[in-house]
Amino acid sequence: MPTRRLLLVLALVGAGVAAVWLAWPEDEPTAVPVVAEAAALAAPAPAQAAASVAMPVAARAEQCPPVPALSPHDQAMALQRAVAMLASGSGGDAVLALLMQRPPTDDAAWAEQVRLAALRSQDAQALRWAASACATPACRRELLQERLRLEPDNAVHWLAWLDEHPAAMDEAWQGLAAARYWREQPLALGERVGRALPPALLPAQREALLQPLRDQPWAASPAPSISLANACGHYGPTHPIGAACAHAATLLLTRSDTPAAWQQGADLAQQLGRSDIPPPPVPPPVSACP
Repeated sequence: MPTRRLLLVLALVGAGVAAVWLAWPEDEPTAVPVVAEAAALAAPAPAQAAASVAMPVAARAEQCPPVPALSPHDQAMALQRAVAMLASGSGGDAVLALLMQRPPTDDAAWAEQVRLAALRSQDAQALRWAASACATPACRRELLQERLRLEPDNAVHWLAWLDEHPAAMDEAWQGLAAARYWREQPLALGERVGRALPPALLPAQREALLQPLRDQPWAASPAPSISLANACGHYGPTHPIGAACAHAATLLLTRSDTPAAWQQGADLAQQLGRSDIPPPPVPPPVSACP
């Protein structure tokens, strides 16, 4: 009989739970406790934070479909098409086409072609790239003067002028003090060449062709200015050069477009004894599957 009594009790309890569940109102429960609970469960321990952030990316990477690599022949054909399209274009595209065909040894005729194409381009970015083909200071200064004419507000050119032509330092310091931004356009190379590559290429294949070009010395960010570092530690903020140094640091920290420029600005600001150094810009997110 105790067994029957236990079974009867369990049956009554089950029926009561079912009745309560059926009678429960259908209104949606408030989301606040759920969100709070989910956040508490999702929050990683400090020691596990890096792993919890990295694992979703790795998991997505494992799901990326394999991308067939281009054969050397296909790579050469794709780059040949890009060079032909750039060469038939206008402005800085013609300069890019020539730089992508740099001879293995010094070639004065090729260097002259680059210089003339850059001067015709009316493109400050192409003029900066073309300086790598110059064999003489006169050539570099000619291209720099054209860059200054086209973009007088760009501090990149004034710092280059300061390093390239010390005899004109007064002009360079004045131009730097009046500059409004630091613009290197780091994406310009990939965008220009990318448009000239075969459209059927997959993103990873396209990136494999573009990265060696970005690694070329002529495409790199300008080296930190030696003249700027040497001069800025000797003048106070009331001196014209000291004021130009402070202005340059602010531009590099807040109006630049590359990590290298921000780092140069942070180093200069520390040299000037400043504490108002903003954090570096956050790079754009990178897709796990290129």
